[in-house]
Amino acid sequence: MSLMQEIETNSMETRQLHSSQKEAIKKIAEFSGESNEIDIDEWLYDLNNLFSLMRLKDETRILETMGKLAGPALRWYQENLRSFIN
Repeated sequence: MSLMQEIETNSMETRQLHSSQKEAIKKIAEFSGESNEIDIDEWLYDLNNLFSLMRLKDETRILETMGKLAGPALRWYQENLRSFIN
């Protein structure tokens, strides 16, 4: 295999991986913190397992988790964001 073919193959595999990662993340439910919702421990467990399999960096894990928050959980996060940074 030539160098160009190898580069193209690696690039295609990377795009497919990113695409499959995005699809897997989409399947994780949003979390709002409502009382009739899934258990937070179960939700975090699922997220952490997925992120570990994907070998995501901490910064990416935080951004992806933020994207899954809704309603009261999102408001809580936004109100407490400064304490996470400091």
